Amino acid sequence: MTVRAARAPPRRFTPPAWPWSFALATFLVVAAALAAALLLVDRIGERIIDQDARTAARVEHDYLTALEREQGLTALVETLNLRERLKGGGFRYSLVDAEGRAIAGAPGLDPQAHASSSWRVIQARAGGGQTRWRVVASALPSGERLLVAQNLDRRRAFRAAVFRSSALAILLASSACIAAGLALNAVLLSRARAIADTAARIAEGDMQARVAVREPGDVFDRLGVSINRMLAQIDELMTGLQTVTDSLAHDLRTPLTRLNGALTRAMAPDATEAERIAGIEAAQAQANQTLATVSAMLDIARAETGLSRGAMREVDLSQTAAVVAELFAPLFEDARQTLDLVIPEALVLAQGHEPLLRQAIGNLLHNAARHAGEGARVELRLEATPETIEIVVADDGPGVPQAERGRVQERFVRLDRARSTPGSGLGLAIVAACAKLHGGQLRLEDNHPGLRAVLSLRR
Repeated sequence: MTVRAARAPPRRFTPPAWPWSFALATFLVVAAALAAALLLVDRIGERIIDQDARTAARVEHDYLTALEREQGLTALVETLNLRERLKGGGFRYSLVDAEGRAIAGAPGLDPQAHASSSWRVIQARAGGGQTRWRVVASALPSGERLLVAQNLDRRRAFRAAVFRSSALAILLASSACIAAGLALNAVLLSRARAIADTAARIAEGDMQARVAVREPGDVFDRLGVSINRMLAQIDELMTGLQTVTDSLAHDLRTPLTRLNGALTRAMAPDATEAERIAGIEAAQAQANQTLATVSAMLDIARAETGLSRGAMREVDLSQTAAVVAELFAPLFEDARQTLDLVIPEALVLAQGHEPLLRQAIGNLLHNAARHAGEGARVELRLEATPETIEIVVADDGPGVPQAERGRVQERFVRLDRARSTPGSGLGLAIVAACAKLHGGQLRLEDNHPGLRAVLSLRR
């Protein structure tokens, strides 16, 4: 009986408690700052209003004094009585004789204010009820005294109304900001929770988990797209690693078994000298094949993971193709095949990994020489556009069936007719990895007849 350990359910993302304490502390600090600002504005506003009131009272006082001097006491009395009947604004006016009795204007102002020509705050009855007034008085040439009084209670009520309105406005604005902040915080936490839950599922072993994204997306959706792309790359690398591991375990078992068998025969006590030498040579051949396979796998891994990108530099692909074609010319002569080279006379420059490019072109030429057949014509062509560079190896041999063209680019894949020839099935896989490193692709097309292999590179 097999016992399996139960997998713990993925833990959901729970926001820590400290941000709420931090938010409360921030709110209290902001509220204290707003209250201090409100008090400061109130003090400054009161000072400005007081200065304006003093100036207005002094102007009124000077105007009425000038009126008495130019038009006489009768005109002043009429003006003061008219203003008392209208009772507009926050000022009252009164004219009293030397004994403090009211002659015109507002009655009931404190006679003690008559003795001073500076500002004084008094409690006086004017229009009913006790009211706080600030009074300034001055003597007229005729002996009477002119009083201009400002209603402090009315100004205080106005100040309180302004203060309450400002406080209410700040409270409403603060409440709206808090509500908006809480709503935004809830949205941010929800989006962060979705990403964190996906990360938790991946940590629990669900490598197919992906972050949900929307179109058009915000910054979280863009983050989700990046995470999903990263996860897809990781999944691809892990799948490739598993494939490589399985393939290595399968494909290296045969040469290693042969190597072990050859060494066993060479070490047999009754083996002759010739048998020992033959066994050692067979073991060496199997060891070389194993080393070549491992080296090819390392080249593919470096290319697919981008480790070879640091060695990329500007390469003249026309010269590279010409050098590789020259190296493989004897191989085509031995196979009684014709190799044609069609490359531009001008330089074809691109950022590339030159050793890997040479190996990729060589693999394409080697495949054509092995599989095109005797008497085949093979062409190596270089086609350049402003965006891409295509390295084309075309032959007029039997070609590859369309259904197999994608599969032969995978590692260790060999068609049935190629299994009788030496090889590891990594040639086209290296070319495909080289194309991926350079931002391009490997395409296998019909050449009518034959195969047309196109290594497309991005400039």
